[in-house]
Amino acid sequence: MSRFIFFTLFVLFFVKMFKFNSYSLKIMTALIVAYALLITLTSCGIKFSEEIEYVKKLQAQLEANKENLNLDAPLFKLRADHVESTLRTFRNKYKQRMSKELGDNLSKYKNYKKIYLRSVRKYEESVKEQEALTKQLDNLRKSIKSGQITKDEFKVYHRTEKMDVEKLLQQSKEISKSLYEIEPEYRRLTAYFEPLLTELQP
Repeated sequence: MSRFIFFTLFVLFFVKMFKFNSYSLKIMTALIVAYALLITLTSCGIKFSEEIEYVKKLQAQLEANKENLNLDAPLFKLRADHVESTLRTFRNKYKQRMSKELGDNLSKYKNYKKIYLRSVRKYEESVKEQEALTKQLDNLRKSIKSGQITKDEFKVYHRTEKMDVEKLLQQSKEISKSLYEIEPEYRRLTAYFEPLLTELQP
């Protein structure tokens, strides 16, 4: 602020010394306004530099989370449908006495269908949350740079956004983990049921 005062006095001094005409005075006034805006924006950026770094950190976490959400959701939906089709075929067409092994495998298969459907639903929710948080952090960063919020207001916003980002990261990791953990067993059971299904569906 002191630089602005000094610059203003300096300009007024020259106006008085050289008796500028009205056109020159307008130019100097414009220079004062431009310099004042520059000082204001610069000081605001410096003032909130720490807060901007906090936002950047959250934005980087969201960017990294895209890897957790890089899932083939349609594929897992198809698998849930395939499990349901298999269960329906056995329910309607398998008339023999069911062995313990077959019964246990059908129960596992049914559970995997629940995991697929639940995970896909959470995945879709997480994708929407990722988009919403990305937009919110962009807006928060713009508000900081433009000086629309105070440091105290930023602390409240940052605390909320940080909690939401951490919750999203945790959920995204769990979705990916749960889907890929059952992959080997899903394939084993699918291969196990294949010859039985061929007999039931000639």
